[in-house]
This record gives sequence, structure tokens and C-alpha cells, in this order.
Amino acid sequence: MCKIITGQDDATLGQALNKLQEKGIALHSALKKSSSSLYGYTSDAEGIRHALLEESTLDFDDAKFMLVSCSAFVNYLAAKASKAGAIHGTK
Repeated sequence: MCKIITGQDDATLGQALNKLQEKGIALHSALKKSSSSLYGYTSDAEGIRHALLEESTLDFDDAKFMLVSCSAFVNYLAAKASKAGAIHGTK
């Protein structure tokens, strides 16, 4: 969603989060940091974003948490982008 809003297909999440301000979407610094940290968790945790090579300790609850958290963040950004007129065809 960050890449869609900023139009930067090659940006990392951190770069795209920083560019949201230019599109009229001001995120609190703690919200940006927590989003980056949560994404970092998905890189480190076994099997959330990477193929499993060994037995995982993650379960349905972990997967549901990530799904709901990511969905909430995408919906939040979509609403903010719509209000700011940052996505083509909005506002």
C-alpha cells in the first residue's frame, strides 16, 4: 500500500513510510517505527514471510495476528490516502 501511495515500486518499507508525508499522510513517528519493527519481525520469525526449512513454532494465532495487523494497517493507509487525495481517483 505504501508503494501504491508513493508511486515508488522499488522503495523499501522504511523509504516508502518516509515518503508518505510528501503525499499528505503524516504518520506519528512511533507508528512508523512500530510498522517497520513489525515488518522486521516477519523477516526474522520462522515461516511468516519465508519458506520453512525446519519445524516451525508458529501457529494459527501467529498467522492470524499478522493477517489482522497488516489488514488494519493497509485499511488505515487507504483511508488516509483517500482523504489526502493521494490515490488516483480519490477525493
